[in-house]
Amino acid sequence: MDQQTQPAQISFGEQNCRCVSNIVFNKRHVFAVGTWNAKKNNEIYVNEYLELEQKIVQLYKIPINGMVEKIIAKKEQLYVIYIDPQQRKTKLCCIELADNGRHQVNFDLLYEGLTNVICPEDDPIIYLSSNKSIIQFDLNKQSFDNIIDDNDLYNLCEQDPHHKNLFVRSQNNYLCIQDTREKKVNKFKAHSLQILDIDFNPNKQYYLITGGEDCLAKVWDIRKTQYAIKSFEDLQNSVLQAKFNKFHDQLVSLAFDDGTISLYNITSVSSVPQLNKEEDYLVKQYDEHEDSIYGLSWSRGTAWVLASIGYSGHMIINTVPTTEKYKILL
Repeated sequence: MDQQTQPAQISFGEQNCRCVSNIVFNKRHVFAVGTWNAKKNNEIYVNEYLELEQKIVQLYKIPINGMVEKIIAKKEQLYVIYIDPQQRKTKLCCIELADNGRHQVNFDLLYEGLTNVICPEDDPIIYLSSNKSIIQFDLNKQSFDNIIDDNDLYNLCEQDPHHKNLFVRSQNNYLCIQDTREKKVNKFKAHSLQILDIDFNPNKQYYLITGGEDCLAKVWDIRKTQYAIKSFEDLQNSVLQAKFNKFHDQLVSLAFDDGTISLYNITSVSSVPQLNKEEDYLVKQYDEHEDSIYGLSWSRGTAWVLASIGYSGHMIINTVPTTEKYKILL
Protein backbone atom coordinates (compact mmCIF):
# COMPACT_ATOMS: atom_id res chain seq x y z
CA MET A 1 0.00 0.00 0.00
CA ASP A 2 1.19 3.55 -0.77
CA GLN A 3 2.70 4.95 2.40
CA GLN A 4 1.02 8.32 1.88
CA THR A 5 -2.44 6.76 1.95
CA GLN A 6 -2.05 5.36 5.47
CA PRO A 7 -4.82 6.86 7.65
CA ALA A 8 -4.22 8.85 10.82
CA GLN A 9 -6.82 8.78 13.61
CA ILE A 10 -7.74 10.63 16.78
CA SER A 11 -10.52 9.80 19.25
CA PHE A 12 -12.44 12.15 21.52
CA GLY A 13 -13.14 9.65 24.27
CA GLU A 14 -16.74 8.48 24.43
CA GLN A 15 -18.04 11.69 22.89
CA ASN A 16 -20.43 11.47 19.95
CA CYS A 17 -19.72 13.86 17.05
CA ARG A 18 -21.67 15.15 14.09
CA CYS A 19 -19.47 17.69 12.33
CA VAL A 20 -15.95 18.48 11.13
CA SER A 21 -14.87 21.70 9.43
CA ASN A 22 -11.67 22.85 7.76
CA ILE A 23 -9.92 26.02 8.92
CA VAL A 24 -7.65 28.15 6.75
CA PHE A 25 -4.26 28.27 8.53
CA ASN A 26 -1.79 29.05 5.74
CA LYS A 27 -0.80 25.69 4.22
CA ARG A 28 -1.57 23.69 7.36
CA HIS A 29 -4.20 20.94 7.65
CA VAL A 30 -6.39 22.21 10.50
CA PHE A 31 -9.87 20.90 11.34
CA ALA A 32 -12.46 21.69 14.01
CA VAL A 33 -14.67 18.95 15.49
CA GLY A 34 -17.70 19.46 17.72
CA THR A 35 -19.17 16.91 20.16
CA TRP A 36 -22.86 16.09 20.41
CA ASN A 37 -24.05 14.79 23.78
CA ALA A 38 -27.29 15.66 25.55
CA LYS A 39 -26.15 14.51 29.01
CA LYS A 40 -22.44 15.34 28.98
CA ASN A 41 -20.27 18.43 28.68
CA ASN A 42 -19.51 19.28 25.07
CA GLU A 43 -16.33 20.59 23.49
CA ILE A 44 -14.90 21.86 20.24
CA TYR A 45 -11.53 20.34 19.38
CA VAL A 46 -9.25 22.07 16.89
CA ASN A 47 -6.71 19.61 15.51
CA GLU A 48 -3.84 19.70 13.05
CA TYR A 49 -2.76 16.87 10.79
CA LEU A 50 1.02 16.73 10.40
CA GLU A 51 1.42 15.21 6.98
CA LEU A 52 5.11 14.28 7.16
CA GLU A 53 4.69 12.60 10.53
CA GLN A 54 1.25 11.20 9.64
CA LYS A 55 -0.24 12.07 13.01
CA ILE A 56 -2.89 14.39 14.47
CA VAL A 57 -2.20 16.86 17.28
CA GLN A 58 -4.67 18.88 19.34
CA LEU A 59 -4.35 22.68 19.19
CA TYR A 60 -7.44 23.82 21.11
CA LYS A 61 -10.06 22.32 23.41
CA ILE A 62 -12.97 24.72 23.85
CA PRO A 63 -16.01 24.08 26.09
CA ILE A 64 -19.43 24.70 24.55
CA ASN A 65 -22.81 24.83 26.29
CA GLY A 66 -24.67 22.41 24.04
CA MET A 67 -24.64 19.79 21.29
CA VAL A 68 -22.66 21.05 18.30
CA GLU A 69 -24.58 20.78 15.04
CA LYS A 70 -22.22 22.64 12.72
CA ILE A 71 -18.97 24.61 12.71
CA ILE A 72 -18.19 27.17 10.01
CA ALA A 73 -14.75 28.77 9.98
CA LYS A 74 -13.90 32.24 8.69
CA LYS A 75 -10.17 32.73 9.23
CA GLU A 76 -9.61 32.73 13.03
CA GLN A 77 -13.33 32.86 13.83
CA LEU A 78 -15.52 29.81 14.35
CA TYR A 79 -19.27 30.21 13.96
CA VAL A 80 -20.84 27.40 15.95
CA ILE A 81 -24.46 26.26 15.64
CA TYR A 82 -25.45 24.27 18.71
CA ILE A 83 -28.50 23.09 20.63
CA ASP A 84 -28.92 24.18 24.24
CA PRO A 85 -30.01 20.94 26.02
CA GLN A 86 -31.89 22.84 28.75
CA GLN A 87 -33.80 25.27 26.55
CA ARG A 88 -33.92 22.78 23.65
CA LYS A 89 -33.37 25.67 21.26
CA THR A 90 -30.79 26.48 18.60
CA LYS A 91 -28.04 28.96 19.42
CA LEU A 92 -25.20 30.61 17.53
CA CYS A 93 -21.88 31.62 19.03
CA CYS A 94 -18.73 33.10 17.54
CA ILE A 95 -15.40 31.92 18.94
CA GLU A 96 -12.17 33.69 18.03
CA LEU A 97 -8.99 31.65 18.17
CA ALA A 98 -5.91 33.31 19.64
CA ASP A 99 -2.30 32.20 20.06
CA ASN A 100 -1.10 29.50 22.43
CA GLY A 101 -4.39 27.64 22.60
CA ARG A 102 -6.36 30.62 23.90
CA HIS A 103 -9.75 31.76 22.64
CA GLN A 104 -12.53 34.24 23.32
CA VAL A 105 -16.29 34.16 22.73
CA ASN A 106 -17.39 37.21 20.73
CA PHE A 107 -21.11 36.54 21.06
CA ASP A 108 -23.55 33.80 22.05
CA LEU A 109 -27.19 34.26 21.12
CA LEU A 110 -30.46 32.43 20.58
CA TYR A 111 -31.29 31.81 16.90
CA GLU A 112 -34.23 29.46 16.53
CA GLY A 113 -34.29 27.39 13.34
CA LEU A 114 -30.74 28.30 12.26
CA THR A 115 -29.35 25.77 9.77
CA ASN A 116 -26.18 27.32 8.33
CA VAL A 117 -23.75 30.23 8.45
CA ILE A 118 -22.29 31.06 5.04
CA CYS A 119 -18.95 32.88 5.17
CA PRO A 120 -17.62 34.08 1.80
CA GLU A 121 -13.86 34.52 1.86
CA ASP A 122 -12.43 38.07 1.94
CA ASP A 123 -15.89 39.55 2.47
CA PRO A 124 -17.18 41.36 5.59
CA ILE A 125 -20.63 39.87 4.94
CA ILE A 126 -21.88 36.58 6.36
CA TYR A 127 -25.27 34.96 5.74
CA LEU A 128 -27.44 33.30 8.37
CA SER A 129 -29.89 30.78 6.94
CA SER A 130 -32.75 29.42 8.99
CA ASN A 131 -35.57 27.07 8.03
CA LYS A 132 -37.57 30.11 6.86
CA SER A 133 -35.23 32.98 6.00
CA ILE A 134 -31.77 34.15 4.95
CA ILE A 135 -30.31 37.17 6.75
CA GLN A 136 -27.30 39.15 5.57
CA PHE A 137 -25.05 40.37 8.39
CA ASP A 138 -22.41 43.04 7.80
CA LEU A 139 -19.57 42.37 10.27
CA ASN A 140 -18.12 45.87 9.86
CA LYS A 141 -21.35 47.82 10.25
CA GLN A 142 -22.90 45.29 12.67
CA SER A 143 -26.14 45.54 10.67
CA PHE A 144 -28.71 42.94 9.56
CA ASP A 145 -30.71 42.76 6.34
CA ASN A 146 -33.40 40.15 5.71
CA ILE A 147 -32.84 39.17 2.06
CA ILE A 148 -35.15 36.12 1.82
CA ASP A 149 -38.20 35.47 3.98
CA ASP A 150 -40.59 32.56 3.35
CA ASN A 151 -43.50 30.81 4.95
CA ASP A 152 -42.25 27.42 3.71
CA LEU A 153 -39.80 25.35 5.76
CA TYR A 154 -36.37 24.50 4.35
CA ASN A 155 -33.61 22.12 5.43
CA LEU A 156 -30.22 22.92 3.87
CA CYS A 157 -28.92 26.14 2.36
CA GLU A 158 -25.79 26.97 0.37
CA GLN A 159 -24.62 30.02 -1.57
CA ASP A 160 -23.13 29.85 -5.06
CA PRO A 161 -19.50 30.94 -4.49
CA HIS A 162 -19.42 32.48 -7.98
CA HIS A 163 -22.66 34.49 -7.66
CA LYS A 164 -23.33 36.03 -4.26
CA ASN A 165 -27.02 36.62 -5.03
CA LEU A 166 -27.71 32.96 -5.83
CA PHE A 167 -28.82 30.55 -3.09
CA VAL A 168 -29.86 26.91 -3.23
CA ARG A 169 -32.02 25.42 -0.46
CA SER A 170 -33.47 21.97 0.02
CA GLN A 171 -37.02 21.17 0.97
CA ASN A 172 -37.13 17.45 1.75
CA ASN A 173 -36.32 15.90 -1.67
CA TYR A 174 -36.66 19.14 -3.66
CA LEU A 175 -34.06 21.77 -4.54
CA CYS A 176 -35.10 25.41 -4.58
CA ILE A 177 -32.95 27.96 -6.45
CA GLN A 178 -33.44 31.64 -5.79
CA ASP A 179 -31.71 34.82 -6.89
CA THR A 180 -32.13 37.41 -4.13
CA ARG A 181 -32.72 40.10 -6.77
CA GLU A 182 -35.86 38.28 -7.91
CA LYS A 183 -38.90 36.80 -6.20
CA LYS A 184 -39.18 33.78 -8.48
CA VAL A 185 -38.04 30.41 -7.08
CA ASN A 186 -37.06 27.48 -9.30
CA LYS A 187 -38.19 24.40 -7.39
CA PHE A 188 -37.64 20.90 -8.74
CA LYS A 189 -37.55 17.29 -7.53
CA ALA A 190 -33.90 16.29 -7.22
CA HIS A 191 -34.19 13.01 -5.27
CA SER A 192 -36.90 10.53 -4.36
CA LEU A 193 -36.07 10.81 -0.64
CA GLN A 194 -34.55 13.48 1.64
CA ILE A 195 -31.58 15.50 0.37
CA LEU A 196 -28.81 15.17 2.95
CA ASP A 197 -26.03 17.35 1.55
CA ILE A 198 -25.38 20.10 -1.01
CA ASP A 199 -21.98 21.32 -2.16
CA PHE A 200 -21.12 23.80 -4.92
CA ASN A 201 -18.26 23.22 -7.31
CA PRO A 202 -15.62 25.79 -6.29
CA ASN A 203 -14.14 26.00 -9.79
CA LYS A 204 -17.05 25.63 -12.20
CA GLN A 205 -19.94 28.05 -12.21
CA TYR A 206 -23.52 26.82 -11.60
CA TYR A 207 -22.46 23.24 -10.80
CA LEU A 208 -23.29 21.53 -7.53
CA ILE A 209 -23.55 18.03 -6.10
CA THR A 210 -26.29 16.57 -3.90
CA GLY A 211 -26.36 13.45 -1.75
CA GLY A 212 -29.60 11.77 -0.77
CA GLU A 213 -31.27 9.26 1.48
CA ASP A 214 -32.25 7.43 -1.72
CA CYS A 215 -28.66 6.10 -2.13
CA LEU A 216 -27.94 8.53 -4.96
CA ALA A 217 -25.48 11.36 -5.52
CA LYS A 218 -26.10 13.74 -8.42
CA VAL A 219 -24.26 16.58 -10.12
CA TRP A 220 -26.47 19.43 -11.35
CA ASP A 221 -26.15 22.42 -13.64
CA ILE A 222 -28.67 24.68 -11.92
CA ARG A 223 -29.38 26.52 -15.18
CA LYS A 224 -30.82 23.28 -16.63
CA THR A 225 -32.65 21.38 -13.92
CA GLN A 226 -34.73 18.99 -16.04
CA TYR A 227 -32.19 16.25 -15.29
CA ALA A 228 -28.90 15.73 -13.47
CA ILE A 229 -25.81 15.94 -15.67
CA LYS A 230 -24.29 13.05 -13.72
CA SER A 231 -25.76 10.47 -11.35
CA PHE A 232 -23.93 7.97 -9.15
CA GLU A 233 -26.40 5.10 -9.37
CA ASP A 234 -24.39 2.09 -8.20
CA LEU A 235 -24.41 3.12 -4.54
CA GLN A 236 -25.79 0.86 -1.82
CA ASN A 237 -26.24 3.26 1.12
CA SER A 238 -27.58 6.71 1.94
CA VAL A 239 -25.18 9.49 0.95
CA LEU A 240 -24.71 11.55 4.11
CA GLN A 241 -21.97 13.82 2.72
CA ALA A 242 -20.90 14.83 -0.80
CA LYS A 243 -17.93 17.18 -1.22
CA PHE A 244 -15.96 18.63 -4.13
CA ASN A 245 -12.21 18.94 -3.68
CA LYS A 246 -11.48 22.66 -3.24
CA PHE A 247 -8.46 22.64 -5.57
CA HIS A 248 -9.17 19.91 -8.16
CA ASP A 249 -12.93 19.68 -8.70
CA GLN A 250 -12.69 16.42 -10.64
CA LEU A 251 -12.16 14.80 -7.23
CA VAL A 252 -15.38 14.16 -5.31
CA SER A 253 -15.75 12.37 -1.98
CA LEU A 254 -18.97 10.67 -0.82
CA ALA A 255 -19.59 9.45 2.74
CA PHE A 256 -22.20 6.82 3.59
CA ASP A 257 -24.23 5.62 6.55
CA ASP A 258 -22.33 2.31 6.58
CA GLY A 259 -19.09 4.08 7.55
CA THR A 260 -17.39 4.02 4.14
CA ILE A 261 -16.07 6.85 1.97
CA SER A 262 -15.74 6.70 -1.81
CA LEU A 263 -13.35 8.93 -3.74
CA TYR A 264 -14.23 9.49 -7.40
CA ASN A 265 -12.63 11.19 -10.37
CA ILE A 266 -15.43 12.82 -12.38
CA THR A 267 -13.44 14.69 -15.00
CA SER A 268 -16.38 14.54 -17.45
CA VAL A 269 -18.34 17.19 -15.50
CA SER A 270 -15.43 19.14 -14.00
CA SER A 271 -13.66 22.36 -14.97
CA VAL A 272 -10.70 20.37 -16.33
CA PRO A 273 -10.34 20.59 -20.15
CA GLN A 274 -10.65 17.17 -21.80
CA LEU A 275 -8.33 16.45 -24.67
CA ASN A 276 -9.94 13.06 -25.08
CA LYS A 277 -13.26 11.86 -23.72
CA GLU A 278 -12.39 10.18 -20.44
CA GLU A 279 -14.48 7.84 -18.34
CA ASP A 280 -15.17 8.76 -14.72
CA TYR A 281 -14.02 6.20 -12.18
CA LEU A 282 -13.80 5.21 -8.53
CA VAL A 283 -10.34 6.13 -7.23
CA LYS A 284 -10.51 4.47 -3.84
CA GLN A 285 -12.87 3.35 -1.08
CA TYR A 286 -11.95 4.02 2.55
CA ASP A 287 -13.46 1.82 5.27
CA GLU A 288 -11.79 2.74 8.57
CA HIS A 289 -14.96 3.99 10.28
CA GLU A 290 -17.24 1.60 12.13
CA ASP A 291 -20.41 3.72 12.06
CA SER A 292 -22.15 6.47 10.06
CA ILE A 293 -20.00 9.36 8.85
CA TYR A 294 -21.63 12.65 9.76
CA GLY A 295 -18.83 14.98 8.71
CA LEU A 296 -16.51 15.14 5.70
CA SER A 297 -14.10 17.97 4.90
CA TRP A 298 -11.25 18.52 2.46
CA SER A 299 -8.25 20.39 3.84
CA ARG A 300 -7.71 24.00 2.82
CA GLY A 301 -3.95 23.53 3.17
CA THR A 302 -3.36 21.34 0.11
CA ALA A 303 -5.55 19.32 -2.22
CA TRP A 304 -4.74 15.84 -0.99
CA VAL A 305 -5.98 15.58 2.62
CA LEU A 306 -9.51 14.51 3.61
CA ALA A 307 -10.92 14.49 7.16
CA SER A 308 -13.98 12.52 8.28
CA ILE A 309 -15.80 12.17 11.59
CA GLY A 310 -17.89 9.19 12.68
CA TYR A 311 -20.76 9.45 15.13
CA SER A 312 -18.78 7.55 17.77
CA GLY A 313 -16.21 10.34 17.90
CA HIS A 314 -13.32 9.14 15.75
CA MET A 315 -11.74 11.60 13.31
CA ILE A 316 -9.79 9.92 10.54
CA ILE A 317 -7.47 11.59 8.04
CA ASN A 318 -7.04 9.97 4.64
CA THR A 319 -5.06 11.15 1.64
CA VAL A 320 -5.50 10.91 -2.11
CA PRO A 321 -3.36 8.04 -3.48
CA THR A 322 -0.06 9.20 -4.96
CA THR A 323 -0.84 7.54 -8.30
CA GLU A 324 -4.00 9.64 -8.61
CA LYS A 325 -2.14 12.77 -7.55
CA TYR A 326 0.38 12.26 -10.35
CA LYS A 327 -2.39 11.72 -12.90
CA ILE A 328 -3.81 15.11 -11.99
CA LEU A 329 -0.56 17.05 -11.79
CA LEU A 330 1.33 15.60 -14.73
